[in-house]
Amino acid sequence: MKLEVVVADGASAALLATLHGQCFSDAKAGGGDGGWDQDAFARLLAMPGAFALILGLGDDGVVAVPTGFALVRAIGGEGEIITLGVLPDRREKGGGAALVGAIAAKAGEMTAAHLFLEVAEDNSAAIALYKSTGFVPVGRRKDYYQPKRDAGDDVTSMIDAIIMRRDL
Repeated sequence: MKLEVVVADGASAALLATLHGQCFSDAKAGGGDGGWDQDAFARLLAMPGAFALILGLGDDGVVAVPTGFALVRAIGGEGEIITLGVLPDRREKGGGAALVGAIAAKAGEMTAAHLFLEVAEDNSAAIALYKSTGFVPVGRRKDYYQPKRDAGDDVTSMIDAIIMRRDL
């Protein structure tokens, strides 16, 4: 089996929700919220220009073992990566870059000239991935992410988001 990226269909909302929860359940500060449910993915996929991709091990354009996903919206000449995740035990094996490449190709087909995303300023692994795939920082959203905390933690500081852009 090899790494495959396929376009998800509307029936994939449950799988996307499961992957999201698995990808972000152990996320460090600002990395995620532990998961969106199936209904949230169904609503997001129903938006104009929205599409999702599933990453995994498979053959001939079929994913047999899902290992990651992305949710994107491309409209009005721009694309936005809403969320992207790779399972913790499958990271640093080329899956994130494969997803970004597939996102760029699909968004370009939908006439997007640019891709945007937001990433927590303390998520160095994601920032490195995005920079390595052609994104550059173009702005900042102050106090955008709430840090992950353990029960009883008294965390008052929020985490800034770095806005990144890639020209297609």
